[in-house]
Amino acid sequence: MVNPDFGLVPAGIPGTPVPFTLHIPNHDIHQLRTLVQHAPLDPPSFYNTHNYTDGADFAFGASRDYIAEAAHTWLHDYDWRAHEARWNAVPQFTINVTAPSDGQVFNFHFGALFSQREDAVPVLLSHGWPSGWHDFVGVLELLAEKYTPKTLPYHVIAPSIPDYGPSTRDGLLETELDYYKAAEALNELMKSLGFNAYVAQGGDVGTAITAALGAKHDEVKAVLFNNLLLRPSEIASVADLPVTPEESTSLAASTVFAYSGTGYMFEHGTKPSTIALVLGSSPVALLSWIGGLLSEAAPTPIDFILTQVSWYWYTKSFSRSLWSYRSVWEGVLKDVAGKLPSPLAITNKPVGYSYFPQEVLPAARSWLEHWFGENLVQYHAHEKGGHFAAFEEPEAFLKDVEDFVAIVKTKVEF
Repeated sequence: MVNPDFGLVPAGIPGTPVPFTLHIPNHDIHQLRTLVQHAPLDPPSFYNTHNYTDGADFAFGASRDYIAEAAHTWLHDYDWRAHEARWNAVPQFTINVTAPSDGQVFNFHFGALFSQREDAVPVLLSHGWPSGWHDFVGVLELLAEKYTPKTLPYHVIAPSIPDYGPSTRDGLLETELDYYKAAEALNELMKSLGFNAYVAQGGDVGTAITAALGAKHDEVKAVLFNNLLLRPSEIASVADLPVTPEESTSLAASTVFAYSGTGYMFEHGTKPSTIALVLGSSPVALLSWIGGLLSEAAPTPIDFILTQVSWYWYTKSFSRSLWSYRSVWEGVLKDVAGKLPSPLAITNKPVGYSYFPQEVLPAARSWLEHWFGENLVQYHAHEKGGHFAAFEEPEAFLKDVEDFVAIVKTKVEF
Protein backbone atom coordinates (compact mmCIF):
# COMPACT_ATOMS: atom_id res chain seq x y z
CA MET A 1 0.00 0.00 0.00
CA VAL A 2 1.40 3.40 -1.00
CA ASN A 3 1.46 5.90 1.86
CA PRO A 4 -1.28 8.46 1.05
CA ASP A 5 1.02 11.24 2.28
CA PHE A 6 2.91 10.84 -1.01
CA GLY A 7 -0.14 12.62 -2.44
CA LEU A 8 0.40 15.80 -0.41
CA VAL A 9 0.91 18.49 -3.04
CA PRO A 10 3.73 20.98 -2.26
CA ALA A 11 2.41 24.19 -0.71
CA GLY A 12 2.25 27.43 -2.64
CA ILE A 13 2.42 25.99 -6.16
CA PRO A 14 0.91 27.96 -9.07
CA GLY A 15 -1.51 25.21 -10.18
CA THR A 16 -4.39 23.43 -8.50
CA PRO A 17 -4.20 19.65 -8.99
CA VAL A 18 -7.46 17.80 -8.40
CA PRO A 19 -7.28 14.27 -6.89
CA PHE A 20 -8.30 11.61 -9.41
CA THR A 21 -9.51 8.03 -9.04
CA LEU A 22 -9.78 5.83 -12.09
CA HIS A 23 -13.05 3.92 -12.33
CA ILE A 24 -14.30 2.51 -15.61
CA PRO A 25 -18.11 2.19 -15.47
CA ASN A 26 -19.51 -1.32 -15.20
CA HIS A 27 -21.43 -0.66 -18.41
CA ASP A 28 -18.19 -0.17 -20.35
CA ILE A 29 -16.70 -3.37 -18.97
CA HIS A 30 -19.86 -5.31 -19.81
CA GLN A 31 -19.90 -3.82 -23.31
CA LEU A 32 -16.28 -4.88 -23.95
CA ARG A 33 -17.00 -8.42 -22.77
CA THR A 34 -20.07 -8.64 -24.99
CA LEU A 35 -18.18 -7.36 -28.03
CA VAL A 36 -15.29 -9.76 -27.42
CA GLN A 37 -17.63 -12.70 -26.89
CA HIS A 38 -19.50 -12.11 -30.16
CA ALA A 39 -16.67 -10.87 -32.37
CA PRO A 40 -16.24 -13.04 -35.48
CA LEU A 41 -12.71 -14.16 -36.37
CA ASP A 42 -11.36 -14.16 -39.90
CA PRO A 43 -11.72 -17.61 -41.52
CA PRO A 44 -8.50 -19.67 -41.49
CA SER A 45 -6.04 -18.92 -44.29
CA PHE A 46 -2.37 -19.50 -45.02
CA TYR A 47 -1.43 -16.15 -43.50
CA ASN A 48 -3.47 -16.17 -40.31
CA THR A 49 -2.51 -19.75 -39.41
CA HIS A 50 1.20 -18.89 -39.31
CA ASN A 51 3.18 -16.38 -37.29
CA TYR A 52 6.73 -15.64 -36.18
CA THR A 53 6.84 -18.81 -34.04
CA ASP A 54 7.05 -20.78 -37.30
CA GLY A 55 10.22 -18.94 -38.33
CA ALA A 56 11.45 -15.65 -39.76
CA ASP A 57 9.68 -16.25 -43.08
CA PHE A 58 6.31 -16.25 -41.29
CA ALA A 59 6.40 -12.83 -39.63
CA PHE A 60 2.86 -12.18 -40.78
CA GLY A 61 1.57 -10.75 -37.52
CA ALA A 62 -0.72 -12.32 -34.95
CA SER A 63 -2.08 -15.76 -35.80
CA ARG A 64 -5.76 -16.62 -35.64
CA ASP A 65 -5.10 -19.09 -32.82
CA TYR A 66 -3.16 -16.50 -30.82
CA ILE A 67 -5.98 -13.97 -30.99
CA ALA A 68 -8.62 -16.59 -30.20
CA GLU A 69 -6.67 -17.68 -27.11
CA ALA A 70 -6.03 -14.07 -26.04
CA ALA A 71 -9.72 -13.22 -26.40
CA HIS A 72 -10.62 -16.28 -24.30
CA THR A 73 -8.18 -15.13 -21.61
CA TRP A 74 -9.68 -11.63 -21.77
CA LEU A 75 -13.12 -13.04 -21.07
CA HIS A 76 -12.30 -15.63 -18.44
CA ASP A 77 -9.01 -14.86 -16.70
CA TYR A 78 -8.31 -11.15 -16.98
CA ASP A 79 -9.20 -8.85 -14.07
CA TRP A 80 -9.34 -5.17 -15.02
CA ARG A 81 -10.55 -4.14 -11.58
CA ALA A 82 -7.42 -5.62 -9.97
CA HIS A 83 -5.22 -3.40 -12.15
CA GLU A 84 -7.44 -0.42 -11.48
CA ALA A 85 -7.15 -0.97 -7.71
CA ARG A 86 -3.37 -1.24 -7.89
CA TRP A 87 -3.05 1.96 -9.91
CA ASN A 88 -5.45 3.82 -7.63
CA ALA A 89 -3.14 3.10 -4.69
CA VAL A 90 -0.77 5.59 -6.34
CA PRO A 91 -1.78 9.27 -5.90
CA GLN A 92 -3.30 10.57 -9.15
CA PHE A 93 -4.47 14.00 -10.20
CA THR A 94 -5.82 16.08 -13.03
CA ILE A 95 -4.86 19.66 -13.77
CA ASN A 96 -5.43 22.21 -16.53
CA VAL A 97 -2.45 24.03 -18.01
CA THR A 98 -2.30 26.58 -20.81
CA ALA A 99 0.29 26.43 -23.58
CA PRO A 100 1.90 29.90 -23.85
CA SER A 101 2.41 29.73 -27.62
CA ASP A 102 -1.27 29.52 -28.59
CA GLY A 103 -3.36 29.57 -25.41
CA GLN A 104 -4.54 26.00 -25.88
CA VAL A 105 -5.68 24.36 -22.64
CA PHE A 106 -4.41 20.87 -21.82
CA ASN A 107 -6.20 18.77 -19.23
CA PHE A 108 -3.57 16.45 -17.81
CA HIS A 109 -3.92 13.26 -15.86
CA PHE A 110 -0.84 12.20 -13.90
CA GLY A 111 0.37 9.90 -11.17
CA ALA A 112 2.80 11.32 -8.64
CA LEU A 113 4.88 10.76 -5.56
CA PHE A 114 5.50 14.12 -3.87
CA SER A 115 8.32 14.52 -1.38
CA GLN A 116 8.28 16.66 1.75
CA ARG A 117 12.00 17.39 1.41
CA GLU A 118 12.93 20.92 0.38
CA ASP A 119 15.83 19.64 -1.71
CA ALA A 120 13.83 16.98 -3.60
CA VAL A 121 14.67 16.83 -7.32
CA PRO A 122 11.63 16.76 -9.65
CA VAL A 123 11.66 13.96 -12.23
CA LEU A 124 9.29 13.71 -15.21
CA LEU A 125 8.69 10.23 -16.70
CA SER A 126 7.20 10.13 -20.22
CA HIS A 127 5.79 6.89 -21.64
CA GLY A 128 5.31 5.71 -25.22
CA TRP A 129 2.87 3.83 -27.45
CA PRO A 130 1.12 1.43 -26.95
CA SER A 131 1.66 2.19 -23.29
CA GLY A 132 0.46 4.51 -20.56
CA TRP A 133 1.50 6.14 -17.32
CA HIS A 134 0.79 2.82 -15.60
CA ASP A 135 3.97 1.33 -17.06
CA PHE A 136 5.72 3.29 -14.29
CA VAL A 137 3.55 2.05 -11.42
CA GLY A 138 6.04 -0.67 -10.52
CA VAL A 139 8.79 1.96 -10.29
CA LEU A 140 6.59 4.20 -8.14
CA GLU A 141 5.79 1.27 -5.84
CA LEU A 142 9.49 0.55 -5.38
CA LEU A 143 10.10 4.18 -4.44
CA ALA A 144 7.20 4.11 -1.97
CA GLU A 145 8.69 0.99 -0.34
CA LYS A 146 12.20 2.42 -0.21
CA TYR A 147 11.36 5.89 1.13
CA THR A 148 8.80 7.74 3.19
CA PRO A 149 7.25 11.04 2.10
CA LYS A 150 9.74 12.75 4.42
CA THR A 151 12.81 10.98 2.99
CA LEU A 152 11.97 10.64 -0.73
CA PRO A 153 14.76 12.50 -2.60
CA TYR A 154 12.55 13.23 -5.63
CA HIS A 155 9.18 14.46 -6.76
CA VAL A 156 8.22 11.89 -9.40
CA ILE A 157 5.60 12.84 -11.99
CA ALA A 158 4.28 10.20 -14.42
CA PRO A 159 1.64 11.78 -16.67
CA SER A 160 -0.57 10.38 -19.33
CA ILE A 161 1.21 12.27 -22.11
CA PRO A 162 -0.95 14.67 -24.18
CA ASP A 163 -3.93 13.03 -25.94
CA TYR A 164 -3.17 9.65 -24.34
CA GLY A 165 -5.42 8.00 -21.76
CA PRO A 166 -7.40 10.54 -19.70
CA SER A 167 -5.17 13.45 -20.83
CA THR A 168 -6.81 15.59 -23.50
CA ARG A 169 -7.04 19.23 -24.65
CA ASP A 170 -9.59 21.80 -25.74
CA GLY A 171 -8.32 21.92 -29.34
CA LEU A 172 -8.66 18.18 -29.88
CA LEU A 173 -10.96 18.47 -32.90
CA GLU A 174 -9.41 21.58 -34.43
CA THR A 175 -5.64 21.19 -34.26
CA GLU A 176 -3.12 18.41 -34.79
CA LEU A 177 -0.69 17.91 -31.96
CA ASP A 178 3.06 17.55 -32.49
CA TYR A 179 6.05 16.75 -30.30
CA TYR A 180 7.05 20.34 -29.68
CA LYS A 181 3.57 21.31 -28.56
CA ALA A 182 3.32 18.20 -26.37
CA ALA A 183 6.68 19.06 -24.80
CA GLU A 184 5.57 22.65 -24.22
CA ALA A 185 2.44 21.42 -22.46
CA LEU A 186 4.36 18.98 -20.27
CA ASN A 187 6.80 21.72 -19.34
CA GLU A 188 3.84 23.86 -18.27
CA LEU A 189 2.56 20.91 -16.23
CA MET A 190 5.83 20.77 -14.31
CA LYS A 191 5.87 24.54 -13.82
CA SER A 192 2.27 24.46 -12.56
CA LEU A 193 3.46 22.04 -9.86
CA GLY A 194 6.15 24.52 -8.84
CA PHE A 195 9.01 22.71 -10.58
CA ASN A 196 11.06 25.24 -12.54
CA ALA A 197 14.06 22.91 -12.71
CA TYR A 198 13.72 19.18 -13.30
CA VAL A 199 15.08 16.00 -14.90
CA ALA A 200 13.21 14.49 -17.87
CA GLN A 201 13.24 10.78 -18.70
CA GLY A 202 11.56 9.13 -21.67
CA GLY A 203 11.32 6.14 -23.97
CA ASP A 204 9.57 5.54 -27.33
CA VAL A 205 7.18 8.49 -27.88
CA GLY A 206 8.52 9.77 -24.57
CA THR A 207 12.01 9.79 -26.11
CA ALA A 208 11.03 12.36 -28.73
CA ILE A 209 9.10 14.38 -26.14
CA THR A 210 12.17 14.33 -23.89
CA ALA A 211 14.39 15.36 -26.81
CA ALA A 212 12.14 18.37 -27.42
CA LEU A 213 12.07 19.20 -23.73
CA GLY A 214 15.84 19.05 -23.44
CA ALA A 215 16.48 21.10 -26.56
CA LYS A 216 13.81 23.77 -26.15
CA HIS A 217 13.09 24.30 -22.45
CA ASP A 218 15.52 25.75 -19.93
CA GLU A 219 13.60 24.25 -17.02
CA VAL A 220 14.86 20.82 -18.10
CA LYS A 221 18.32 20.48 -16.58
CA ALA A 222 19.19 16.94 -17.73
CA VAL A 223 17.73 14.14 -19.84
CA LEU A 224 17.77 10.35 -19.52
CA PHE A 225 16.74 7.99 -22.34
CA ASN A 226 16.19 4.25 -22.63
CA ASN A 227 16.00 4.30 -26.44
CA LEU A 228 16.35 6.87 -29.20
CA LEU A 229 14.12 7.79 -32.15
CA LEU A 230 16.66 8.60 -34.85
CA ARG A 231 16.50 9.42 -38.52
CA PRO A 232 18.36 7.06 -40.90
CA SER A 233 20.89 9.76 -41.77
CA GLU A 234 21.70 10.23 -38.09
CA ILE A 235 22.42 6.51 -37.74
CA ALA A 236 24.41 6.51 -40.98
CA SER A 237 26.69 9.19 -39.54
CA VAL A 238 28.01 6.74 -36.92
CA ALA A 239 27.86 3.52 -38.96
CA ASP A 240 31.65 3.11 -38.92
CA LEU A 241 32.05 3.39 -35.15
CA PRO A 242 32.85 0.20 -33.18
CA VAL A 243 30.11 -1.63 -31.31
CA THR A 244 30.23 -4.42 -28.74
CA PRO A 245 29.05 -7.95 -29.62
CA GLU A 246 25.96 -7.39 -27.45
CA GLU A 247 25.19 -4.11 -29.19
CA SER A 248 25.74 -5.76 -32.57
CA THR A 249 23.06 -8.34 -31.73
CA SER A 250 20.62 -5.64 -30.68
CA LEU A 251 21.33 -3.56 -33.78
CA ALA A 252 20.81 -6.59 -36.02
CA ALA A 253 17.43 -7.23 -34.38
CA SER A 254 16.61 -3.55 -34.88
CA THR A 255 17.31 -3.91 -38.59
CA VAL A 256 14.92 -6.86 -38.78
CA PHE A 257 12.29 -4.81 -36.95
CA ALA A 258 12.78 -1.90 -39.37
CA TYR A 259 12.16 -4.30 -42.28
CA SER A 260 9.28 -6.42 -41.00
CA GLY A 261 7.90 -4.70 -37.89
CA THR A 262 7.20 -1.12 -38.89
CA GLY A 263 4.13 -1.56 -41.09
CA TYR A 264 1.90 -0.16 -38.36
CA MET A 265 3.95 3.08 -38.43
CA PHE A 266 3.07 3.64 -42.08
CA GLU A 267 -0.63 3.25 -41.37
CA HIS A 268 -0.53 5.41 -38.23
CA GLY A 269 1.48 8.09 -40.00
CA THR A 270 -0.33 8.22 -43.32
CA LYS A 271 -3.92 7.09 -42.66
CA PRO A 272 -4.62 7.66 -38.94
CA SER A 273 -8.35 8.15 -39.46
CA THR A 274 -8.77 4.88 -41.35
CA ILE A 275 -6.97 2.72 -38.81
CA ALA A 276 -8.66 4.48 -35.88
CA LEU A 277 -12.14 3.88 -37.31
CA VAL A 278 -11.31 0.23 -37.99
CA LEU A 279 -9.91 -0.46 -34.53
CA GLY A 280 -12.51 1.63 -32.75
CA SER A 281 -15.21 -0.70 -34.04
CA SER A 282 -14.10 -3.79 -32.14
CA PRO A 283 -11.92 -4.55 -29.11
CA VAL A 284 -10.79 -7.77 -30.83
CA ALA A 285 -9.61 -5.71 -33.79
CA LEU A 286 -7.67 -3.49 -31.38
CA LEU A 287 -6.29 -6.62 -29.69
CA SER A 288 -5.15 -7.97 -33.05
CA TRP A 289 -3.39 -4.72 -33.93
CA ILE A 290 -1.63 -4.09 -30.62
CA GLY A 291 -1.33 -7.75 -29.61
CA GLY A 292 0.11 -8.69 -32.98
CA LEU A 293 2.81 -6.07 -32.55
CA LEU A 294 3.64 -6.84 -28.92
CA SER A 295 3.54 -10.62 -29.26
CA GLU A 296 6.52 -10.50 -31.65
CA ALA A 297 8.58 -8.45 -29.23
CA ALA A 298 10.65 -10.06 -26.47
CA PRO A 299 8.38 -12.53 -24.63
CA THR A 300 5.48 -10.36 -23.55
CA PRO A 301 3.02 -11.55 -20.88
CA ILE A 302 -0.54 -11.76 -22.16
CA ASP A 303 -1.72 -9.85 -19.09
CA PHE A 304 0.47 -6.91 -20.14
CA ILE A 305 -0.93 -6.98 -23.67
CA LEU A 306 -4.54 -7.17 -22.50
CA THR A 307 -3.93 -4.31 -20.07
CA GLN A 308 -2.57 -2.05 -22.80
CA VAL A 309 -5.45 -2.87 -25.15
CA SER A 310 -8.03 -2.43 -22.37
CA TRP A 311 -6.49 0.92 -21.42
CA TYR A 312 -6.80 2.33 -24.95
CA TRP A 313 -10.29 0.90 -25.38
CA TYR A 314 -11.68 2.12 -22.07
CA THR A 315 -10.11 5.59 -22.29
CA LYS A 316 -11.11 5.86 -25.97
CA SER A 317 -7.70 7.26 -26.73
CA PHE A 318 -6.33 5.19 -29.60
CA SER A 319 -7.40 7.71 -32.24
CA ARG A 320 -6.10 10.63 -30.17
CA SER A 321 -2.72 8.96 -29.65
CA LEU A 322 -1.83 8.77 -33.34
CA TRP A 323 -0.52 12.34 -33.54
CA SER A 324 2.90 11.04 -32.52
CA TYR A 325 3.25 8.84 -35.60
CA ARG A 326 2.75 11.66 -38.09
CA SER A 327 6.17 12.95 -37.12
CA VAL A 328 7.75 9.51 -36.65
CA TRP A 329 6.68 8.48 -40.16
CA GLU A 330 8.35 11.51 -41.75
CA GLY A 331 11.42 11.43 -39.52
CA VAL A 332 12.23 7.72 -39.14
CA LEU A 333 10.74 6.30 -42.32
CA LYS A 334 11.24 9.22 -44.74
CA ASP A 335 14.34 10.79 -43.12
CA VAL A 336 12.76 14.26 -43.10
CA ALA A 337 14.30 16.63 -40.57
CA GLY A 338 12.33 19.04 -38.41
CA LYS A 339 9.10 17.46 -37.19
CA LEU A 340 10.69 14.67 -35.15
CA PRO A 341 12.80 16.24 -32.37
CA SER A 342 16.35 14.99 -32.48
CA PRO A 343 18.13 14.12 -29.23
CA LEU A 344 21.30 15.34 -30.97
CA ALA A 345 19.99 18.90 -30.59
CA ILE A 346 20.73 18.68 -26.86
CA THR A 347 24.24 20.08 -26.72
CA ASN A 348 24.65 21.72 -23.31
CA LYS A 349 22.98 19.46 -20.74
CA PRO A 350 23.86 16.20 -18.99
CA VAL A 351 22.62 13.15 -20.88
CA GLY A 352 22.16 9.60 -19.65
CA TYR A 353 21.32 6.39 -21.48
CA SER A 354 20.00 3.03 -20.29
CA TYR A 355 20.83 0.13 -22.64
CA PHE A 356 18.49 -2.85 -22.55
CA PRO A 357 19.48 -5.70 -24.91
CA GLN A 358 16.02 -6.52 -26.31
CA GLU A 359 15.38 -2.88 -27.26
CA VAL A 360 14.16 -2.44 -30.86
CA LEU A 361 15.40 1.17 -31.02
CA PRO A 362 18.89 0.80 -29.50
CA ALA A 363 21.91 3.08 -29.61
CA ALA A 364 25.50 1.94 -29.18
CA ARG A 365 27.68 3.52 -26.54
CA SER A 366 30.19 4.67 -29.15
CA TRP A 367 27.41 6.55 -30.94
CA LEU A 368 26.38 8.32 -27.75
CA GLU A 369 29.96 9.26 -26.91
CA HIS A 370 30.42 10.62 -30.43
CA TRP A 371 27.23 12.67 -30.33
CA PHE A 372 27.22 13.91 -26.74
CA GLY A 373 30.90 13.85 -25.76
CA GLU A 374 31.50 14.85 -22.15
CA ASN A 375 27.79 15.62 -21.73
CA LEU A 376 27.18 11.86 -21.65
CA VAL A 377 27.49 11.48 -17.90
CA GLN A 378 25.91 8.03 -17.52
CA TYR A 379 25.65 4.89 -19.61
CA HIS A 380 24.29 1.76 -17.95
CA ALA A 381 24.14 -1.53 -19.87
CA HIS A 382 21.79 -4.22 -18.59
CA GLU A 383 21.79 -7.94 -19.22
CA LYS A 384 18.05 -8.23 -19.80
CA GLY A 385 15.04 -6.10 -20.62
CA GLY A 386 13.69 -4.45 -23.72
CA HIS A 387 11.47 -1.73 -25.08
CA PHE A 388 9.13 -1.54 -22.08
CA ALA A 389 11.98 -1.27 -19.58
CA ALA A 390 10.08 0.43 -16.74
CA PHE A 391 7.52 -2.39 -16.76
CA GLU A 392 9.90 -5.25 -17.54
CA GLU A 393 12.79 -4.31 -15.25
CA PRO A 394 11.54 -1.72 -12.72
CA GLU A 395 14.45 -2.26 -10.30
CA ALA A 396 17.09 -1.67 -12.99
CA PHE A 397 15.12 1.23 -14.44
CA LEU A 398 14.82 2.90 -11.04
CA LYS A 399 18.50 2.42 -10.25
CA ASP A 400 19.41 4.18 -13.48
CA VAL A 401 17.15 7.10 -12.61
CA GLU A 402 18.52 7.39 -9.08
CA ASP A 403 22.15 7.10 -10.21
CA PHE A 404 21.56 9.70 -12.91
CA VAL A 405 19.97 12.21 -10.54
CA ALA A 406 22.88 11.74 -8.10
CA ILE A 407 25.34 12.63 -10.87
CA VAL A 408 23.29 15.53 -12.21
CA LYS A 409 22.97 17.11 -8.75
CA THR A 410 26.73 17.62 -8.76
CA LYS A 411 26.59 19.47 -12.08
CA VAL A 412 23.47 21.66 -12.06
CA GLU A 413 21.31 23.46 -9.52
CA PHE A 414 17.69 22.62 -8.78
